[in-house]
Amino acid sequence: MDFTFTEEQEMLRETVRRFVEQEIPPEKAREIDERDEFPHELLQKLCDLGFMGINVPEEYGGQGGNVVDEMIFFEELAKRMPVLAWAAGNIILYGNHIIGTNGNEEQKREYLPKLVNGELKFAYALTEPNAGSDAANIRTKAVLKDGRYVITGSKIFITGAGIADIIVTNCRTGAPGTKGITVFLVDAKSKGYSARPIKMVGHKGSNTCEVHYDDVEVTPDMILGGEEFLDRGWYQMMRLLNKERLVLSSCALGIGQAAFEYALNYAKEREQFGQPIGRFQTIQHMLADMATELEAARRLAFYAAWKEINGMECVKETSMAKYYCSEVAKRAALHGVQILGGYGYTMEYDAQRFLRDVLILSIGGGTSQIQKNIIGRQLGL
Repeated sequence: MDFTFTEEQEMLRETVRRFVEQEIPPEKAREIDERDEFPHELLQKLCDLGFMGINVPEEYGGQGGNVVDEMIFFEELAKRMPVLAWAAGNIILYGNHIIGTNGNEEQKREYLPKLVNGELKFAYALTEPNAGSDAANIRTKAVLKDGRYVITGSKIFITGAGIADIIVTNCRTGAPGTKGITVFLVDAKSKGYSARPIKMVGHKGSNTCEVHYDDVEVTPDMILGGEEFLDRGWYQMMRLLNKERLVLSSCALGIGQAAFEYALNYAKEREQFGQPIGRFQTIQHMLADMATELEAARRLAFYAAWKEINGMECVKETSMAKYYCSEVAKRAALHGVQILGGYGYTMEYDAQRFLRDVLILSIGGGTSQIQKNIIGRQLGL
């Protein structure tokens, strides 16, 4: 196993870091958080610089990178502004990956170049009020009528659903369970589609919404992959999970690293009893735990990515990475608040924002508990 990044990957990391320092000073990140506004301008700048093509084949206008490239990109963005990473994820994960992996040739040529240059935004609609972790139990229906599918139902916690152009919508088209699900590419301008933003604890500006489909009509050619993939949406979804877990792991690592560095710098500067608080063993041990766990989590995540890009079975490892990285980052953010003491509980310091932003990563994309269930099954339990 070789965990050495290529020269191109090191250049990618440095390029993203420069973008963050130049375009997203801490004050801007705080401002977007306080206003709870979607970062349209910053997302378009990422598109203009070609970052949204990171995982798109060159023939469709991208760079043809792999999941390690994506993880580097997301980790660096999440260190400063997790909501921007979340917004970019709607294009890179729920646009590029979904179309690139499951779309037919016509859909690839239609959507991938537009996703790369910022002409289109995607959102992914799976979760429902009564179907979160139990995704196979979705009830939103699509019924064929006069040559068109009519979609009725609702979704919840759909990121970017109010600003996206295309909503990748999982629907019930057949029997209950996994064998009767079809994925449709729904135009957000369609009559009967509506999205209402939900106020969230963290990731302010993500435009996370409650979505309703009131007899929304779509043509059969808008089935992801084409009409031959009717009732095969669950299979399409499963093909995306390893990369999704790895990308979300890298987002967690970015937030956890930012929380650690913020607390470390504070511990070096803040004085009590005549010396920096970093000299006290209790604080040292907290920071040592944070540094060690983050390093271990990063190694696990990139080991899982190494298996993925080499075509090896890695469901267990990607689930471990998603679970462990999100929990480690959550502990790091909580320790960061504790190290700052009273200041950590104020909105003037970023420690509280790291904690608010990291919480969703042990919930979204499969909760920590679901990841442990998957790991258990992989162990033969």
